[in-house]
Amino acid sequence: MRFVVYFVLFLIILGVSAYLVFLNHQPISLLLTPQMGEYIYTTYPMPLGLLVLLFFFAGLLFGYLLRMFLK
Repeated sequence: MRFVVYFVLFLIILGVSAYLVFLNHQPISLLLTPQMGEYIYTTYPMPLGLLVLLFFFAGLLFGYLLRMFLK
């Protein structure tokens, strides 16, 4: 029964994430460094919703790993 609840929760998170990416599909790129002469370093253009989700799940993973190491 617990597996079914986790699977349904996974499907809900997946659906909300896909909807967020669908709504925010405008590509953006992050500036990694200030302009140095004629060079400027940026990330590859990606949808805003995907970037938000990547940072969100990276934060969850970082928090989980930090909790494991500090326990």
